[in-house]
Amino acid sequence: MLQDNPSVILNMLTIAVLTFALANSAVSAVVSLLAQRFLTTEVKSRRTMLWLLAGLPWFASLCVTGCFLYKYYASNPFEQPFQFAHWHHMASFNWLSWHGVTLVIALSLISYVLISKLWQLLKHHRQLALLTQFSQPIEDNLYRLEAPYASAFTSGFINKRCFVTDNLMANTTAQEQAIIIGHEQAHAKNNDPFKKWLFSLLCAFFIPAIGKRLKLHMTLAMEQDADNAVINHQQDSTMVASTLVKIARLNAQQVPICDNDLVASFGAQVLEQRVYFLLGQLTLKPANKVITTLFIGATLLLCLGSIDALHHFIETIFNH
Repeated sequence: MLQDNPSVILNMLTIAVLTFALANSAVSAVVSLLAQRFLTTEVKSRRTMLWLLAGLPWFASLCVTGCFLYKYYASNPFEQPFQFAHWHHMASFNWLSWHGVTLVIALSLISYVLISKLWQLLKHHRQLALLTQFSQPIEDNLYRLEAPYASAFTSGFINKRCFVTDNLMANTTAQEQAIIIGHEQAHAKNNDPFKKWLFSLLCAFFIPAIGKRLKLHMTLAMEQDADNAVINHQQDSTMVASTLVKIARLNAQQVPICDNDLVASFGAQVLEQRVYFLLGQLTLKPANKVITTLFIGATLLLCLGSIDALHHFIETIFNH
């Protein structure tokens, strides 16, 4: 049916774009107001909550568009659900109207972000292959890299690889090396490089300040999760914190590995919070599932109830 009426498809895409903008604004407001509270949330709950926040605009767009589609194609003329799910001139679409301009801008932005992220992925894949070529295998998925700084990091999507530099190995004890390697292997086991890249893709559709804040919180959660994995393997949390501070001091005058979207590293990222966490100075609580569910429901209702009013408001400024 949709194939016979391309105008309906284009109008649905416009509705999805407006819904995305509204949901994006709601999430941005929550992140701006409550970001510090994330630090007191348990790691697993925080990771789930961050994924929900980053993906909510896409989910809201899908749900609201589905409601409008159901309303438009409702077969029973006496059945009138979703009275607010109404869109004027659904069967007509003019590319020279604000609908067309909105859709072109949105599609251009999506294309730009996807191409940029895929190019980043391809470039990193080539760099990783070159890095592996100049590294010395130590054991399965673990490589030793000649470098003048102390660093350890994990990368790769399908075949995850953990790298440690010879400078790090020369300046750490056997116990510290076990902590560092265990931390990196936890990243590999959790597939954190891929998840970090995918999360950065979702964050790219927020304004830069909000996207950066979301990525910072996800980085912290991933690092704390990997630190927990080391502790669960009979390592003392104080020793883990000591090792983390030691590596940060060794690299105090340089930044050996950039905090990018394709690498999970045992470095100085969010150092203070990680040390507080390891020393038990942070009291973490599980996320409130009721409040989280209410926020998601309220965002969906806000978007669904506002689209028609937003449509009328825009058309008071621009011609259809």
